[in-house]
Amino acid sequence: MNKLNLVDFDGAIQYIDKTGCGVVYPLSIAEMMQSGDIFTSRHSALFWHYSGFAFIYGDYNEHFLNSVYGLFLSEDCEISRRFILFVADEKVKEFFLTKDRIILEKRYFFEYQKGVLSNNRVLPANLKICEINNDLFDKIQGNVTPLFSWCNSTEFLKNGKGYCIVDGEIVAAWAFTAAISSDEIDIGVETRSDYRYLGLGTIVAEKMIQYCLQQHKRPVWACHSNNMASQRLANKIGFAKATECYTIRKS
Repeated sequence: MNKLNLVDFDGAIQYIDKTGCGVVYPLSIAEMMQSGDIFTSRHSALFWHYSGFAFIYGDYNEHFLNSVYGLFLSEDCEISRRFILFVADEKVKEFFLTKDRIILEKRYFFEYQKGVLSNNRVLPANLKICEINNDLFDKIQGNVTPLFSWCNSTEFLKNGKGYCIVDGEIVAAWAFTAAISSDEIDIGVETRSDYRYLGLGTIVAEKMIQYCLQQHKRPVWACHSNNMASQRLANKIGFAKATECYTIRKS
């Protein structure tokens, strides 16, 4: 596989097709909204987002799949950035399951079903909602954070967007553009464990949905199949499960 230079990223868009794995992450790379890498081999391509999410497209064969395994998923792989391959093709799934130390999981994808939100939810006293700025970017600590998807605050503030709920100096909950393309925004959301069950995740997630609609972009929601809290929140704010795919990573 050949690693493309940035000047060639736009040409890689031709490889991306609609699968059960979504397209916002690979497009965010090809459209140079977010950091990532693109590798090509004849009629195949691999898109590897900064977050670690990876996608393959094109007329890939066993040689190409072996290259992906050898470079990113084998025991000999020396990369430090995580690599999670999204797969909708059953044959590709079965190929990787023949390899050593492979973990297979599922990810669910949701489509937004509502229209414009009323924005009538009230914050608890002493809390306020803020747009994520450079200072707040660095203060957000958790598993699903802007730093998970963006290499630095400069890139995030240039192309992304996010909102958080603060309690003094504590960032209690946040929602942000985990991935962004010319047509879609994948929403990342999390609430600190000591601020849960107050409806804060709902408030910031709906704020992000409003932003998406104002930008004339489709809100996208996705989560691990075992993440019941995320699924409940998605349903609560107007998303419905649309499809699912496999994810493959090394143990």
